[in-house]
Amino acid sequence: MSKKREEEFEEFWKLLLGRKVDKKKAKVEYLKIDTNLSPRELASRFNYLYKTTGNEKFVPHPQRWLRNERWEDELSEVFKGEKVYRNSDGFIISKDEWEKIK
Repeated sequence: MSKKREEEFEEFWKLLLGRKVDKKKAKVEYLKIDTNLSPRELASRFNYLYKTTGNEKFVPHPQRWLRNERWEDELSEVFKGEKVYRNSDGFIISKDEWEKIK
């Protein structure tokens, strides 16, 4: 277990919104995952799910979210028949802006 990965987990954990439960189990799952996403990007994807779900009880705990590789989920919002694009902070942006950061 590398010190760098443990530090990355701590960064990820600090950035999370919502219920921060089972930190120890979440850390075990974090250290197992294989992704090129930074801790900030992972947290941003978790937080996006949290912000768009509308009810905290329907958001998985971080440990389960990591274990099931939920950062790979394609979440989309639709408003008046058009897809809504958001940046990593959850703000609505244009499709062109979204394509640049994708």
